Amino acid sequence: ESVILSGAGAFTVIGNELSNSLIGNASANNLQGGAGNDNLDGGAGADTLSGGTGNDIYTVDDLKDVISETSTLVGEIDTVRSSVNWSLGANLENLTLTGSANLNGSGNASNNVMTGNAGNNALSGGSGNDTLDGGSGIDTLIGGTGNDTYVIDNAQDVIRETSTLTSETDTVVSSVSWFLGANLENLTLTGTAFMGIGNELDNVLIGNAGNNALDGGAGNDTLIGGLGGDSLHGGDGADRFVFNTLGDLGKGFGSDSISDFNSLQGDKLDLSKLDANLLTTFVDSFSFIDSNDFTAAGQLRFVDQVLYGNVNGDLGADFEIQLTGVNTLNANDLIV
Repeated sequence: ESVILSGAGAFTVIGNELSNSLIGNASANNLQGGAGNDNLDGGAGADTLSGGTGNDIYTVDDLKDVISETSTLVGEIDTVRSSVNWSLGANLENLTLTGSANLNGSGNASNNVMTGNAGNNALSGGSGNDTLDGGSGIDTLIGGTGNDTYVIDNAQDVIRETSTLTSETDTVVSSVSWFLGANLENLTLTGTAFMGIGNELDNVLIGNAGNNALDGGAGNDTLIGGLGGDSLHGGDGADRFVFNTLGDLGKGFGSDSISDFNSLQGDKLDLSKLDANLLTTFVDSFSFIDSNDFTAAGQLRFVDQVLYGNVNGDLGADFEIQLTGVNTLNANDLIV
């Protein structure tokens, strides 16, 4: 299954139906993997690499290297690992840049996963639903058409989403605070990122486990703070504030706050995924009792700009949501 070439001659090596590892020498080699999940590394020299069927890995280090991936089987994932600038040819799905040089990578019409190295990379996905991750360094990510995902870890990274097709949904996954630029719909914060800001589109903003500040901007936005005491601002439009688990909600300084809840704009509090009554084996819905005192589990009450919830039946509040500046709230403002 494994062949490692030595010496100075140029060789042709043909694999079999197994998962072969073919490694060339410093000459211009021709490596053919055949069937199986092959690993082809031509070494130095202008090599020709042919993987055949299977999930193949090609390692290139010379701009004159040639990859010939002829298999068009759906479900195969072929990956190029490159220490030089590289454009994915036909039937190749993924590109990983290696080393620390400032390299460029380009995708094709497939759904590409493109990963940068430690340098300042420029990754262009082309068409398809691409995932672009520049890695460390100051990277420029260009998705093109398709539902693209951008992975950000540097506040100086640049995203250029040029497609304006309304049917597309492009997502930024960021471990640093981030502002959505033009033509980007969704933002998910990871790691220690603190702030997420939307644009004029209908954004979905998702926080991490920290105390996040999310601002939807214009548009009909969905804000999901997640764990932590989050500060939420929907901005213009009919915004939805979603609370998916009881763990997302706290009390006092640990509670979430909404700074601009506006019933007239169509804003909604969505608690429909919460189990309102922990005393039963079912997933129960809440009932809104206005400003009245709790009498049972599964109730919501609104007093002094705070929505309180009771889920365990002890007649005390188990969570709070602060609605700054809101003096009246009714059942129509809630999705339960």
